[in-house]
This record gives sequence, structure tokens and C-alpha cells, in this order.
Amino acid sequence: MTNEEKSSLYHSLLLKHDKLDGQIADVKSEAAGRDLNKEQQSKVKNLEIQKEEVVSKAQKLFETY
Repeated sequence: MTNEEKSSLYHSLLLKHDKLDGQIADVKSEAAGRDLNKEQQSKVKNLEIQKEEVVSKAQKLFETY
């Protein structure tokens, strides 16, 4: 994989990470300062897991190439 390809993939991973952050913020804003309900907590947990997967992929990108 070339450096340009790595850069492009890394950029797409960053965009995905930012999008997930935005989705988490949206869910939290639904609570309007109150505690999240179980459904909201579940959504946030799933989005956090997806963020962790994106970070892992980004780390592996530079470890393997």
C-alpha cells in the first residue's frame, strides 16, 4: 500500500470517527441535560464500540504497512 493510499484510508477513517462523534452528540442532546434512557444508552454504547473499531483500524493501518 502506498503512502497516498494509506493517507486516503486514514482520512476516511477520521471522517467516520467524526461522524460517529456527531451521532453520539445527537443522542446525548435528545436527553436535554437529563440522564439517558436505556435506549439512548444502548445507542451510545454501540456508537462508542464503532469508534473503537475505527481507532483500531487506524492503528493497524500504520502497524502493518
